[in-house]
Amino acid sequence: MPTWLVIVIALIVAIALNIAIIFGITKGVGALIRSAGEHVSSIHIDDMTVHGTTPAPAPAARPDSVGAAFDKYYTQGYSWKPCDQGDACATFKAPSDWSDPNSSPIELHAAIHFADDMAMGTVFVNPGGPGASGADWLNDFVKYTATDDLRGSYDIIAFDPRGVADSTPVTCGDDPKLLDEYFLADPITDDNIDQSRALADRFGAACRASSSGIIDHVDTQSVARDLDMMRALAGQNYLNYLGFSYGTYIGSTYAALFPKQTGRIVLDGAINPAEDASTSTIEQAVGFENALTSYLDYCLKHDGTNGGSDDSDGNGSSACPFKGMDAAGAKQRIQSWLSEADRRPWPTSSGKTMNSVTMMYGIIMPLYSQENWSYLTKAFGELASEGKADTLLFLADTYLGRAPNGTYTDNSMEANLAVNCLDAPATSDMDKEAEIAKELNDRAPTFGRFMAYGNIGCEALRQDRSHIERLDYSAPGADPILVVGTTGDPATPYQSAVNLANLLSSGVLLTYKGEGHTAYSRTNSCVADVVDDYLTKGEAPTQDVTCG
Repeated sequence: MPTWLVIVIALIVAIALNIAIIFGITKGVGALIRSAGEHVSSIHIDDMTVHGTTPAPAPAARPDSVGAAFDKYYTQGYSWKPCDQGDACATFKAPSDWSDPNSSPIELHAAIHFADDMAMGTVFVNPGGPGASGADWLNDFVKYTATDDLRGSYDIIAFDPRGVADSTPVTCGDDPKLLDEYFLADPITDDNIDQSRALADRFGAACRASSSGIIDHVDTQSVARDLDMMRALAGQNYLNYLGFSYGTYIGSTYAALFPKQTGRIVLDGAINPAEDASTSTIEQAVGFENALTSYLDYCLKHDGTNGGSDDSDGNGSSACPFKGMDAAGAKQRIQSWLSEADRRPWPTSSGKTMNSVTMMYGIIMPLYSQENWSYLTKAFGELASEGKADTLLFLADTYLGRAPNGTYTDNSMEANLAVNCLDAPATSDMDKEAEIAKELNDRAPTFGRFMAYGNIGCEALRQDRSHIERLDYSAPGADPILVVGTTGDPATPYQSAVNLANLLSSGVLLTYKGEGHTAYSRTNSCVADVVDDYLTKGEAPTQDVTCG
C-alpha cells in the first residue's frame, strides 16, 4: 500500500496521530527522574510472593463481564521500579487474546509519576496514535501539559498499548529500506494499483512473520480490556482517564465495555467510534486542508512578525514565502511543489531526496500545533528560495520516528497500520474506493490524493477480526464523560467531538475555539479549569461549555 494505503490507514485513517509529536519539535524529552521510594513494591508475577516491605495496592474487583478464568491476570503481582520514563516503571502480563484465557501471555509496559501531594487516586493517560508510546511521553506530559492541580491530586500512569514500543510490539522486520519502500511509496493511482498490491503483500508477509502472536490482537477493544486490568491492579474501583486523539477511542471503547467501572473520563481531540473508515478519512483530509488554509491566512497576515520562521536559532527568515498571493494562490503553489515531487523528488543538503508522500508528512506535522507553524514557513521558504527540502525532511523524520541515518527509532508506523486495520478496515469494493478517491481529491485537493485506496494494506495483513464485538458506544450507565473538541483541529475534526458527545448517554461537550490538535494544557486556563474541576473535584459541567 502506500503508497498511502498504509498511510491511509496507518495514519490518517481516522484515528489521529499522536499528540506527543506536538512536543517533538520544540520541547524535547524532559527528564524527571526521581526515586520511587516507598511506592516501589517487590511483588513478582512469577511466584506472587511479596519480597519487599511495601506491597502494591490490593487489586480491585474484576468486572462481572470478565470471566473468572482471567483472575490470574487481575490479581497478578507486579513491581514499580525506578526508571527514566517517569518516577517508576512496571511490566504487567495480559492474555494475547481476551476471548481465550489460555492464550499466550503478552507484556504491557507502563510508567508512573507519583502525585506531588497526597494522591487521591490514580489517573491513566494516553497520548494517542495509535502507535504512540505513553511511557515515553509521560515526562513531557507532566512537565509541559499537566496542571499543578492534576499533578498534585493523582498518581499519573501512562502505558504503551499492546503492540507498541516496550509492550509486546508489532514489527514488520528490521529493514529500514522495506519500511521506507512501503510507507513512503508514491501515491496510489489507477496506473500503479497492481504494483501497490504486490508491495503491500510483501510488507504484510513481513509483518505476520515478525508479529504472528500479536498482530491479530492489537485492536482497541483488547487495549481497553488491558486498561481495565491495569485499573484493578492499581487498586482503583473506577477508571479515571484522560485520553488525547486516538486515546479518546480507547476511552470511549472502555466506557462501552465497562460502563459500571467508568469514573472521571475526559476525551480530548475526540474520535467518533460510530463513524466508518471512509467518512473518517475524508473528514480528516478536509481537516488538514482547512488547517493549511488557516496557516496560510496567518502567514500572509503576519508576514515578517510571528507568521514566519522562528529566528531564535538564527537559521530562518521570518518572511512569509507567499507574499503577494492570497491563500488560494499560495495553496496552489504548494500543490505544484507536491506535483513536481512526483516527477522529480526535491533535493536536500544531506543528499537524500523527498518525494511527494514524504513531503506530505513534513507539511502536516506542524499543522498539529499553531506553535509549530513557523517551521512550516521556514520549510516553504527553503523550497521557494533555495529549491531544497531540508526542513521538510526534518519534519517528516520527526513524524515518522526516523533517525538521520535512516533507521526507525520506534514501531509507531507499523503499530498504527495494524491497529487501524483491525479497528476500521476500509471497504474492499474497488468501485467504492474510486468514489472515495474522487471525493478526497474534490474536497481536499492538497492532501486527499495521498489518502485514497485505504483497503490494499489491510487486505495484505490478513488479520483475524472474529474476536471484535459490536459495542453500544452510548455507554448507558456510565458516569459523566467530558468530551473536548477544538474548532480548528486538523487531525480529529471538531464535528467528531460534537458527534461523540451526542452519542454518549452521559456525554458533555467542552468546545475550544482555536487552532491545533487537542486543547487541554496548563497554558489554556479555561479548558484546564473545566477539565481539572472534573478530574480533581468530580464537578462535571451540567451543560455544554465553550472556551476561547
